[in-house]
Amino acid sequence: MKLRIRLAKQHTARFFSHLDIQRTLERTLRRAALPLAYSQGFNPHPRMSFASALATGASSEGEFIDVDLTDDVAPAEFVARANRCTPPGLTFVDAREVPAKGDSLFSLVDTAAYRLTLSAASVAVVADAVAAFLAQDVIEVAKEGKRGTRLVNIREQVYDLAVEGSLPEPGGARVVVNLRAVLQSGSQGSLKPETLAEGLAQVSPAFADTVLVGTHRLMIYRREPRTGALQEPWDL
Repeated sequence: MKLRIRLAKQHTARFFSHLDIQRTLERTLRRAALPLAYSQGFNPHPRMSFASALATGASSEGEFIDVDLTDDVAPAEFVARANRCTPPGLTFVDAREVPAKGDSLFSLVDTAAYRLTLSAASVAVVADAVAAFLAQDVIEVAKEGKRGTRLVNIREQVYDLAVEGSLPEPGGARVVVNLRAVLQSGSQGSLKPETLAEGLAQVSPAFADTVLVGTHRLMIYRREPRTGALQEPWDL
């Protein structure tokens, strides 16, 4: 039996690295006495596969893993038992059964939706930068890779970008602006929110003193290239 599980990583758990999350989930599921299937060999591990890694310091309500089990467990029971053993900030949100055979989650998803929290001089500064960014076809940013530095057109990695709300910061000199961003994120390439902010500053100099103060992943998807339709992992 295979279950696909949605996780939330919030509060202090956002400071867990991807490796920390892997180790914590293994311990959590063993402590919950769930019937985990293990890999073969000298150092067996629970058969768990992750959709994608999330940067340390970012929170999320849309992380996904697939877990293989040796016996059937009702999804609701799995979630309840696992949540009794999780550390603060890490929550099992939902679980559903999926076919035992199929492509890995990592190969299936290629898009992520984020809520980015910005400290800015004004809402207009952010809105103007977003409009300037979306009006361009090519926005090249230098990215470091194994083969050195290269220019990447990040505009084609941004599928949606919109200001969703704002609040005045204490003192009233600046504002906190929430930006919803739908970005490429998967085995074929990923755009980091920090790189997006760099691109916004490139097209709008007034954006340069805007600071990315929070990254929250809302959901991951597979995007249909022709129509732009987004499928959640449950539907893959």
